[in-house]
Amino acid sequence: MPQITHESIDKALDKIDALSDEALDQLIEKYTAEQPDLMDYIMQAGMEYENEDLNGFAIYYFTLIYEAFQQQGVQVRKISEAEIEEFQEPFLEALDVINKDENYTPLQELISQINLQEFMVEEMDAQDESGEELDDEMKTQLFMVTAAIIGLLNEASE
Repeated sequence: MPQITHESIDKALDKIDALSDEALDQLIEKYTAEQPDLMDYIMQAGMEYENEDLNGFAIYYFTLIYEAFQQQGVQVRKISEAEIEEFQEPFLEALDVINKDENYTPLQELISQINLQEFMVEEMDAQDESGEELDDEMKTQLFMVTAAIIGLLNEASE
């Protein structure tokens, strides 16, 4: 499981940001077809949190993160529902440690992609083009969803 580099993340970001809306939709469809169970899992988060906006952000960042793996040349096998369920328990335990002790080490060890994690933290804290920032609730929800995406993709890396 190679570490996704800053260079691969930057290349993915450049590619995604340069796409037209139609081309981005096509890429999202392609990656969704490659990872249908992961996409179902991602979409469940928006329903569970009753936050439709979360789905839009989650789909965008799924595509960006998946593209970073592609830019790195890392092959990612199809993730199954069983793998997602197996990931859930250690993931929730790591989140509990963050809530109790503000210790991110178990999550970092589980996900094992520090550059992608750091990128996502920076993204969530950044202002968008119009100067808007995500509220704390959205940041928390998006952090959890993208951490799971990164961890699951990392585990499926070949």
